[in-house]
Parts: sequence; structure tokens; C-alpha cells
Amino acid sequence: MWCDQLIRRLSDVDFHLFAITNSPEQTPIWELRENVRTCRLAPLWGMEGPGSESDLTPKAYLRQLGTTGEVIPDNFLEPFEITIRALLSSESSPEELAGGLLHLHLYFRNSAYAWTMASPEAWDAFLRCCRDSFLHAGKLSLAEAIDCMRWLQRYLAIVTLPYPAVDITHASTAGLAGIPGVLAKLLQGSRFLITEHRVHLRECYLYLGRADCELAVKRFLLSLNEALVRMNYHYADVISSPCAFNQKWQIRLGAEAGKVRWTPHGVDPERFAPREPGERKRPTVLTVARFSPWKGIDVLLRAAALVRAQIPEARFQILGEAPDREYFETCLALRSTLGLNSSVEFGETADSASAYHQADVFCLPSVSEGAPYSLLEAMFSGRPVVATDVGGVAETLGDTGLLVKPNDPEDLARALIFVLEDGEAGAARRVTFSTAVLARARLHYTAQQSAEHFRQLYYSLLYEDSELSAAAAAGSVAVTGAGCS
Repeated sequence: MWCDQLIRRLSDVDFHLFAITNSPEQTPIWELRENVRTCRLAPLWGMEGPGSESDLTPKAYLRQLGTTGEVIPDNFLEPFEITIRALLSSESSPEELAGGLLHLHLYFRNSAYAWTMASPEAWDAFLRCCRDSFLHAGKLSLAEAIDCMRWLQRYLAIVTLPYPAVDITHASTAGLAGIPGVLAKLLQGSRFLITEHRVHLRECYLYLGRADCELAVKRFLLSLNEALVRMNYHYADVISSPCAFNQKWQIRLGAEAGKVRWTPHGVDPERFAPREPGERKRPTVLTVARFSPWKGIDVLLRAAALVRAQIPEARFQILGEAPDREYFETCLALRSTLGLNSSVEFGETADSASAYHQADVFCLPSVSEGAPYSLLEAMFSGRPVVATDVGGVAETLGDTGLLVKPNDPEDLARALIFVLEDGEAGAARRVTFSTAVLARARLHYTAQQSAEHFRQLYYSLLYEDSELSAAAAAGSVAVTGAGCS
């Protein structure tokens, strides 16, 4: 959504899209605009081998023919080992890692990635680097080493792809998606902008804490991502974020405070416009969120049971994808255990705007957040908001809604009952909250305001010492959106 909004509203800017996806089956869900010059998917998984070509082109065959037994030890092993050692050492410099990745990128212009990475020389070099790193202290097993090498093969595949000549590379997160920005800066002198909607490294900490894999593999993935983020932050000209909560984390994780800027999220006020409420049949609470432990759906279910004890006719609608099937099954079981099958609906929707309009209150029960789009969509729809005080929620909502403690079903239930209360007092309360959130959303968070923030960032990067206006320079910028969705 963010990427589509940016492209649509900056029609005078040319974009080259570079999207990192989980599999080649993922395709763009938005119609490509006229100012999108190229669009390339970079799937990490779902292919026969890492870095496999999507089509068997003559260039691919030539790279295979050129990957001989002499080329790998002569041209590949040194930058490969430099890269691995930089990824596995907390003392490595960003320049060291960037230099290794750059030389690998140049090597893979003429050599086959899958063949090289599957070679005995690559495997031996990888094991040597692991033995010399902190991983050796944990006595890395063969199975763990294989898992780590598989992850590495998928991650490094991004250096094999050609990058278009651009003025600015705009990455939607640090980490893997920022590698094109670093390489474009070194190769072309492009400016490099990172926008982190959620702080990548913080997300890694949360994910790896729950990941079902061996400790050595977790340590490997954490070290790899920490090194990539250090490199991204070092080479970025500007690091933007939609909330102060993210900015504090970015600085804490190594970003220079002088590089960090605030760029708010934006929502289309026409799509998410308030409508006149229909006849109120059942008080309805809406949550739009993925089924993830960090979204607190289980906390909401426990709060729903408490709300039902006070307002028996209350209905809860929870809409979102379920990427974590184990957590989704846990929520299904909890719904049944609490006797909420007739009161709580799970599902997905392609028309979230209509879902907001049918709700009496929007609830965000997250235990961890950045700056959620669903909160802004609810505000533009004029829905009263009850949300946990996590991440950037408080600064987005201001004093226009109700904030509750995270992981506290009782506190959440009290706030929901307060808003859902029947009678004149409850109705007046909902009107007050609705008016306040809508006014705040329109004042600070329209899609056009957000796009203009980025327009000014683009031109400040290109014309730092110039009074040149954006209007005068329109059409002169090309941007690569790495990791855009």
C-alpha cells in the first residue's frame, strides 16, 4: 500500500521497483502506473536452487560455462570469506562487509550463482569462517552448519541481480532490502534513503526469540542481520521513520541521530471516509491485524469474554491473514474454550473500508507495534479507537482515543465496555471519539501529506545546496524501491 501510494502521488518521479518476496508465486497486487519503468521480483524461496534464473537465457548459460574450477578459487573465495567474516563478527566494519558484497556482485555478473555456492570450495570456506567465529564456541553441528549455509545462500542471491541506474535508492527497510542501496551508492554514486515502517532488527529480535530452530542457527541469523543493518545505517544518507518510537530504536541500534527523519504514514481520505451509521443491531468491535503473537489476538479474546459478561450481545470481528498457523490454531482453540464461537468471527477481507464502517469501535490489542496502518484507516473512517499503548500508537492517536496496557485483558475490556455502553451517554461518547480521531487523521496523516514529505526528502537528497524547487525539477528523479510491497 505504502509503495503504491508513493508511486501514484509522485507521478513526476520515475520508479524502478525491486521487490524481495518469499516465493516466485507472489505477484504485484497493485496496478503498475505509467511512472514505473521496471518491476522486478527477487524471490528468496520456492525455486529449485538459490539465485536460479527465472528463465534460461543465453546469458545464464554463458555464466554457467564461465564458472570453471579455476574461477572459483581465483575470483570468488577471497570476497566470499571477507563477507562471511564480516557477517559473523560484531567488530567488523560496514566498509568491510560492503566491499565483500560489492566484489561478489561483480563476480556474479559473469559466473553462475547456484554452481558457485554449491561448490566444495564455497562449503569449505564457509566452515573455516564458522570455526573462527563465535559459532565455533557452540560446537556447530553438521546439521546446523547446513541450515546456516542454506540461509546464507538465499540471502546472498540478492547480489546477483543487476540494478538500474538511479539517482536515489529508496529501501522500505534496513537489512536485506538495503543491499541494493549500498551497492548502487558504491557503483553509481546514488543517494540512499531507508524508510523503516517497522524497525527491521527489532523485528528480528522478536521473531528469533520464538523461532523453532537450533540456538546456533538463531545466533547466525541474528549476527547476519545485525551486520547488514549496521552497514545499511552507515551508508544511508537519510533514515526515515513514521514515529518517534522507531526513531529511538534506530538510534539505539546504531543509526546516526543526524540522519534520522520523521516521515508520517498516510491514508487516502476518500477511500476511508466516514459514513452515516446504520441501525445499530449488535455492538461490534473490529480488529484488523495478522494472526501473530505480537498482535495480541489471544489477549483480545480473553477481553471479549469479559465484555460479553457485561454486554451479552457484543460481537467481535477479527480480520487478517494467518501466517503463523500455530498461533491461529491456538486462537481458534481459545475462542472455543471461552465459549465465544457465536460472538467472535475470524476472517479476511478485500474491502477493509466497509468493515470499518460496520463497526462501533476499532480495537488494536497489540503487544508490539511500529506505526500501524490499520489504526490510521480506522481514524479516517471515524471509528472510536481502543488500543494498547505500544510502539508509535500513542503518538499517532494522541488524546483522541483510549489507550490501555498491553497484555492486560481486564484493562482492555474496561475500555471497550466504556465505549460500547448503550444509551445516550454511550452514544454521545462514541460521537466525541469519532469526531476527534477523524480531525486528527485529516490534520496529520493524509496520503498526499505523506507523499509530499517524501518528495521533499528526494529533492533534499539531490539538491542539498540548491534553492531549486520540486516543481522546477519534476521528472528528473528515478528511484529504486527495494523491498516494496
